[in-house]
Amino acid sequence: MEKYQVIPINTGEFQAAEKSNFTYQVDAGVKIIAPLTAFLVKGKDKLVLVDTGGSDEEWARKYHHPIKQSEDQKPLNALKKLGVRPEDIDFVVDTHLHWDHCFNNALFTKAKIYVQQKELEYAISPLPPHYVYYESYQIGMYPQWLKSMERMVAVEGDYNLLPGIDLIFLPGHTPGFQGVLVNTEAGKCMIAGDTLPQYENWTGNPHASHLKRIVSGIHVNLFDYYRTMKRIEELSDYILPGHDLKVFEKAVYP
Repeated sequence: MEKYQVIPINTGEFQAAEKSNFTYQVDAGVKIIAPLTAFLVKGKDKLVLVDTGGSDEEWARKYHHPIKQSEDQKPLNALKKLGVRPEDIDFVVDTHLHWDHCFNNALFTKAKIYVQQKELEYAISPLPPHYVYYESYQIGMYPQWLKSMERMVAVEGDYNLLPGIDLIFLPGHTPGFQGVLVNTEAGKCMIAGDTLPQYENWTGNPHASHLKRIVSGIHVNLFDYYRTMKRIEELSDYILPGHDLKVFEKAVYP
């Protein structure tokens, strides 16, 4: 079976993110720098982009939380440095439809965009605490992912995208969250995104020694979330988180 490389891409950084939004009930009040991470999955003749990053600084400041985004961190510029043009991307996978993960879908005009059916349904009519995350009609916004709706492929549950790349249904953070399980030289890599936003969600925290795993503070169903944690344990050899600067300590995950 083909083995792929996974390349993390920093598309900007929250400068003072509330840590307990990532580590539920752990380290409340602690502020951290948190990247908005996309992942390029590179095969012999296919390129898959997992998530497309968030907005520019002005949009984020106006509607969400301030970010810093250099010219090099803008998604198309970051890909250009890797020798990749937007039209080179064969597939986009949205782990979920929060604004900071799918804002730039429309830039990849040749790609089919894969999302869970349950995520599409929830994104159209989320619960009130999640309106801003989804840039919902209910608060007078227009979700950016709708600009490329005609290229979206809605899947239900686990789905084999390519030999060695599987979309894995992992509800909890959102009703239709999906991880991406990638066959690499180092084993099965789970691009876990916001299900495990920090490595600490997987390894634990000394201030919460009773917790083997720590869920995100942003979630819709904790019962689903803990079943998802078990699935990740069973399926993957290592994980890549969605909002942890440590992920960039390696340029490529082989």
